[in-house]
Amino acid sequence: MVGKLLADQRDGDYHIYPEHIRNLPIPIATSKLQEEIAQLVRIIMEKIHGGQDCEAEQQKVNQIVSTLYI
Repeated sequence: MVGKLLADQRDGDYHIYPEHIRNLPIPIATSKLQEEIAQLVRIIMEKIHGGQDCEAEQQKVNQIVSTLYI
């Protein structure tokens, strides 16, 4: 998602300049969504530290963030 937005900002240019980053829209998540993401990140960090797979949690974070851009 962000890759597409960044590509649109660059308009075919190979380089990324600070104004490209500044112009990316950053949606505001509700407190509930922020807490849900934070909890998932805590679980991901624990699993990474423990050498466990955290793909499902990472996908869930990606899904939540994607919904913010719709």
